[in-house]
Amino acid sequence: MIFLHLLLGLICGGLFGNSLFFVFASMLPDIDHLYLIMKHKLFPIKKTIKVLKKEEEHGIHFKTPAMHSLLGMVVCSFLFFIITNSRQYTILFSLMYGSHLLLDWPDIDKKQYFYPLKKEFRGSLPIWSKTEKFITSIAFIAVIIIYVI
Repeated sequence: MIFLHLLLGLICGGLFGNSLFFVFASMLPDIDHLYLIMKHKLFPIKKTIKVLKKEEEHGIHFKTPAMHSLLGMVVCSFLFFIITNSRQYTILFSLMYGSHLLLDWPDIDKKQYFYPLKKEFRGSLPIWSKTEKFITSIAFIAVIIIYVI
C-alpha cells in the first residue's frame, strides 16, 4: 500500500493531534525501502514503482524481515520507549507500527511477520492495483475532510 501508510498517519494525526508523530510511526517500517532504493540506485520514482510492482522479477524484496515483522515492531517500540519514556506514546507507536503491517498484508509480495521463523505470508493484491488505488482515494478524501473542513 504505497501511499496508504502516510494517509493513515495523517488521518490519525488530524483526529488525535500530533500528525508528525503518527506519520512517523505509521511509515517507520518502510525505512528499509529507502536503503534498498539507494543501494540499487532506483531513481527516478517511476523506476522505483516499476521494481516495487515486480519484486520477484528484479530480485529485490522491499519488505525486509527486520522491519516488516512482529519482532521489528517489538524492537522499535522498545527503543521508542527508551527514548521517550512514555507508555502512552509507546502504545500509540506500536499500534501505528502494527497498522502498517496489517495494511501490507494484502500485498502480493512476500513478508515474514514471524521473523526469525521462515514462515512467509503473501497477499493477493498486486502493488498499486485498482483496489489499492480506490482505498487510497478514499483515505485521501478523508484527509481532505479532516484537515480542510
